[in-house]
Amino acid sequence: MLHVTTRAGDRVTALLPESVDLHTVPLLRAVGNRIIDEGCRHLTLDASRSRFLDSSGITLLINWYQRLDRIDGSLSLAGVNADIHGLLHRLGLDTVIVLIPRAPAPDPPGP
Repeated sequence: MLHVTTRAGDRVTALLPESVDLHTVPLLRAVGNRIIDEGCRHLTLDASRSRFLDSSGITLLINWYQRLDRIDGSLSLAGVNADIHGLLHRLGLDTVIVLIPRAPAPDPPGP
């Protein structure tokens, strides 16, 4: 499920699930499209929990990017892990979708 965490004017941040795949995309699409239909122009997706993104998830991101671009908006993914960041980079999507990498885990406390 796509869960809205903040909304300020035409800016929305929403939390993505652990898997963005064939099984989760229909519900994600419905919620995301509703968010955009309700006036969101700048959508930030918090991908900090996301571990898996398949081709249907990539298609969904492209569709949202295209919808937002038509209204001079933007799509960002925050907290992206290295695997998903690498995949989106190889596909060239980092040129149209802002990717904010996941912060590295802090070093464990010393002895």
